[in-house]
Amino acid sequence: MLPKLPFSRVLSALKSRKTETSILLMLVLFCAFTTLMQGSPALAGLPGSRIKGGCLFLLFLTFAAAIFLHARHKLTEDRMVFLLLFGGMLLRCCYVLLSGLYDRQHDEGVYTGIATAQINPGHIGYIEYIYKFRKLPDMNPYELFSYYHPPLHYILSGLWLIFLTSLGMAEDTAFENLQVLPLFYSGLFMLLTWRILKRAHAGGKGLCTGLLLVAAHPALIIMSGSINNDMLSTLLLAAAILAALRWIQSNTLGSLLLIAASIGFGMLCKINTAVIALPTGLIFLLDFIRVLRTGKKQNILRSLRSYVLFGCTAGSVGLSWIARNLIRFRVKPGISSATESSVMYTGNYSIWERIGIPALSDWHFAFPFHPLSGDAIHNTWVIMFQTSLFTEEYPANLTGLSLFLCQTAYIAAILSATASAVLFLAAQYTKWRGGTKKTREEALFLSTGYLAFLLSFALFALKYPYTCSSDFRYITICLVYIAIGLADSRQLYPGKDLKGICSRITHAGICLTLAAMTAIYLTWEQW
Repeated sequence: MLPKLPFSRVLSALKSRKTETSILLMLVLFCAFTTLMQGSPALAGLPGSRIKGGCLFLLFLTFAAAIFLHARHKLTEDRMVFLLLFGGMLLRCCYVLLSGLYDRQHDEGVYTGIATAQINPGHIGYIEYIYKFRKLPDMNPYELFSYYHPPLHYILSGLWLIFLTSLGMAEDTAFENLQVLPLFYSGLFMLLTWRILKRAHAGGKGLCTGLLLVAAHPALIIMSGSINNDMLSTLLLAAAILAALRWIQSNTLGSLLLIAASIGFGMLCKINTAVIALPTGLIFLLDFIRVLRTGKKQNILRSLRSYVLFGCTAGSVGLSWIARNLIRFRVKPGISSATESSVMYTGNYSIWERIGIPALSDWHFAFPFHPLSGDAIHNTWVIMFQTSLFTEEYPANLTGLSLFLCQTAYIAAILSATASAVLFLAAQYTKWRGGTKKTREEALFLSTGYLAFLLSFALFALKYPYTCSSDFRYITICLVYIAIGLADSRQLYPGKDLKGICSRITHAGICLTLAAMTAIYLTWEQW
């Protein structure tokens, strides 16, 4: 006999599914629109300014629709979520349409097409290899740059090329449409962030501010057009966080296997996604200790069976690429890095100069862009903030209003990001002290996860002492934690005391930064 569920809970679940379905359909339509825009000869020939004008008009219509809905009806939370994600996808779509395959990429390499047998380096070359030869590279992955990466993203991209060209799309246009996959991943990332915020019991204005952060953050907009594996690995990390929160709340085998699949496929996309296993392992350990204390043999065996199944699932998928390379080529996991003669080398500076608190002069407030040179800039945190807003661009001749906007956004980003990190940790501590057992586990999982990513980022910058190692794209997942902190702080500190005032100021600083960056991206010809 089926259990009876309260009608209100069933209705709430159906409404939530309806919103998810609407958002998924919207994401697919945006990606299809982008593919058609880039694949149509008539539309592809339009000047960038005309496309930009059309995109700006659509953006205006989006906000006009929000105002209209607010005036005619009460703008519900689900409608607001849909509008925020719609606006985020619109910005991403604009960026992809206005950016070519080789614009603002990292180690992109080249392609020469299926008509040649040439093997090319870089991320594009890796994708082309799978598209051209219909197999994984059968060489030592360290013999050609970027081929050391696990293959999941490149397999999916290669299959996407095969699909597009099989429909008759010209090869050059198909390669240009490689950006559509990360565009879709970026949209899914926004959707998963919403689900994470709901799992973390967020609602109201706090949820909207947290979701706005991932919808309009420039790093995620740039990554939506990047043809490397950063966006997919970030998406899989978000999936692991969501699955872990579900497991903490329900403790089901299905949630456990979802965590295993997310971590396994995450490592098959990018090895450093294994960092999420640290906070996950911690909550598993606490759960197992609790089971041991019950003294019930049946429960202990069931728990052991679940964790063995988790390890087999995550390990068999996540370690398969490492095992393959060890067996076939006797090479250990790592990355191909530049030499000490590289202009990006920072190893000549002390550990404090590289990962310590930056001096005021290190911030480069007058010209807040990343010059790549290790001698010009070598502090990890400064590079992280610069690349979070402007990636690795250095527009040497920028002056006037555009430069002022960039300086304003840079200063606001530093202040609001630092404050939001403190708010996140403070909120998790508050939940730990006054919450239930499950709330305390959530707070522990989230806070240790955030700190683990920051620590791994700092260690990575030390192990590979180059300015490119400090790029924000390596810890974009931290935006999810900050979004949770923004949502939590609005609920936990609603008053007009010091905590409440700090929370409101931080929210305002985030909105100011995002507004300035949106204005920059929509008006600055550099982009």
